[in-house]
Amino acid sequence: MKNLSVLFGMVAVALIASGCEAAFPVPAVTDQAIEVRALYDLVFALAAAVFLLVEGLIIWSVIRYRRKPSDSTLPVQTHGNLVLEIIWTVIPLIVVVALFFASARVLNIVDDRQPENVAVKIEVVGYQWQWKFAYPAEKIEIFGAATAYPEMVVPINERIEITLVAQDVNHGFYIPQFLFQRDLVPGKTNYFEFTPNKLGTFTGQCSAFCGLLHHQMGFTVRVVTREEYDAWIEATRPKEEPAAVGPMTGVVAQP
Repeated sequence: MKNLSVLFGMVAVALIASGCEAAFPVPAVTDQAIEVRALYDLVFALAAAVFLLVEGLIIWSVIRYRRKPSDSTLPVQTHGNLVLEIIWTVIPLIVVVALFFASARVLNIVDDRQPENVAVKIEVVGYQWQWKFAYPAEKIEIFGAATAYPEMVVPINERIEITLVAQDVNHGFYIPQFLFQRDLVPGKTNYFEFTPNKLGTFTGQCSAFCGLLHHQMGFTVRVVTREEYDAWIEATRPKEEPAAVGPMTGVVAQP
C-alpha cells in the first residue's frame, strides 16, 4: 500500500509538472512576440489570482460553516449584502477594462506597419499543398515540396514585411515561437511585420485545415546575421546569362 501511494504521488507530481509546462507558450523570438508573451503572463497571473481567491473562499466556507452534529436549527439567513455585491461587481469590471486596454495596446503593436523601417520584403503564397517564398527585390523564388519544406531566411534585428496570398483555399501562416498566426484568404492580401531577435531555425506550419495533404504544409524560418543573409542572397539569387561576345559561327540560310 505504501509503495502504491508513493507511485500515485510521483504520477501526480509528473502530471502537475507537465501541466505547468504546457500552460505557458514557447519562448518568444521576435519583438512583437515578446509583447504577446507579456500580455499572456498578465492574463495568466490575473486568472490564477481569481482562481485561488474563489477556490480558497469556497474551501474556507465549506470548512467554517459545515454542519456540526449538534446543529439542529438553521443558521441566520442572509438575503443580500450591498457592500459585497458592489465589490464583486466593481472588481471584475476593473479587471476586464484593464485587460481590454492591455490587449488593444499589444494588438496595435502586432498590427503596426512601418514601411519606412522595413529592411526585407517577402511574399508568401499558400497553395494546396505547399508554400512559395519570394524576395521580389532580389528576384528569388523558393518553392516547397512534401519532402523538402521551403526555408525563409531573414536577418536578425531588422524589420521584415510579409505579404500573404492564398492561391486556392484558406491557409494559416503560423510559427509557434512568433506567438502569432495570420490567415491567407483567397481574394484578399494580408500583411504583417516582425523583427526577429534570436538566431536560429524555427519551424512553421499551415494552421488552417486546407485539404487532404494539409499536414505536408510545413516550412522553416532561419534567422541569421546580416553578413550571413547577404551571403545567402548572393548564393541564391538567379545568375544572369552572360551576353554573347566574339564572332558568331554557323551557317546562315540564304533567302
